[in-house]
Amino acid sequence: MEKNPAIFMNTSQLLITNDLLHRYTEGERNFPEVNLLKANLSRANLNRANLSRALLKKANLTEIKLIRANLSNVDLTKANLTKAKLVDTNLSQSCLIQAILVGADLSGAILSGANLSGADLSGACLIGSSLINAELLTGTKLRAANLTGASFARANLAEADLSQATLTRAIFTQAKLSGAFLKEAILIGAYLSRANLSKANLSGADLTEADLRFANLAEANLRGANLEGADLSEANLSGANLSKANLSGAELSKANLTKAKLTHANLSGTNLLKANLCHANLAKANLFQAGLLLACLQQANLTKANLKGANLIGANLQQANLVTAYWEEAIMPNGSKYEAN
Repeated sequence: MEKNPAIFMNTSQLLITNDLLHRYTEGERNFPEVNLLKANLSRANLNRANLSRALLKKANLTEIKLIRANLSNVDLTKANLTKAKLVDTNLSQSCLIQAILVGADLSGAILSGANLSGADLSGACLIGSSLINAELLTGTKLRAANLTGASFARANLAEADLSQATLTRAIFTQAKLSGAFLKEAILIGAYLSRANLSKANLSGADLTEADLRFANLAEANLRGANLEGADLSEANLSGANLSKANLSGAELSKANLTKAKLTHANLSGTNLLKANLCHANLAKANLFQAGLLLACLQQANLTKANLKGANLIGANLQQANLVTAYWEEAIMPNGSKYEAN
C-alpha cells in the first residue's frame, strides 16, 4: 500500500515546504529546481509560481492551485494531483508517470512532450490543452475526460483509455492510437488525419464530420459508430468491424475496405469512388444512392444489400455474392440502369 507523503515527510522536507509557502505569501514567485519530494502541498495556492525543474515526486498536491504556473521539466512521478487547478499551466516536458490527476482542471494547459504514461486523468478537464508529442502509453486513463479542442498531434496514446471521453474538435493529426480504447467517445469534428488507430476500439463512438483522411483503422472496432459525413478518403479500414455503423454521406473515396465487416451498416449517399471492397461483408447493408464508381467489390458479400439508386459504373463485381440484393434504379457497371427480369 502506498504511504501517505503527508505523514512520512521528514522534518527537513517540512521546513522547505513551509519556507516556500511563507516566501510565496510574501510575494516571491521563483522557486526553480526546488526539492519537494513527497511534500504535502494539499490545497496550497501557488498560482503563477515558477517551479520549473522542481522535484515533486510522490508529492501530495490534491486540490492545489497552480493556475498559470511554470511546471516545465518537473518530476511529478506518482504525485497526487486529484482535483488540482492547473488552468493554463506550463507542464511541457514534465514527467507525470503514474500521476493521479482525477478530476483535475487542465484547461489550456501545455503538456507538449510530457510523459503521462500510466497516469490517471479520469474525469479531468483538458479543454484546449496542448499535448503535442506527449507520451500517454499503456495504462494512461482519460476515461470520461473533457478534451474538447485539445491538441494531440504526433502524441503517443497507444492502448490509452479514452472511453466516453469528450474529444470534440480535438486534434490527433499523426497521433499513435493503436489499440486505444475509445468506446463511446465523442469525436465530433475531430482531426484524425494520418492517425494510427489500428486495432483501436471505437465501438459506439461519435465521429460525425471527423477528418480521418489517410488514417490507419486496420482491424479497428467501429461497430455501431456514427461516422455520418466523416472524411475517410484513402483511409485504411482493412479488416475493420463497421457492422451497424452509420456512414451516411461519408467520404470513402480510394479507401481500403478489404475484408471489412459492414453488415447492417448505413452507407446511404456515401462516396466510395475507387474504394477497395474486395472480400468485404456488406450483407444487409444500406447502399441507397451510394457512389460506387470504379469500386472493387470482387468476392464481396452483398446478400440482401440495398443498392437502390446506387451508381456502380465501372465497378468490379466479379465473383461477388449478389443473392437477393435490391437493385432498383441502380446504375450497373456497364452504365445501364438495372431492370428486373
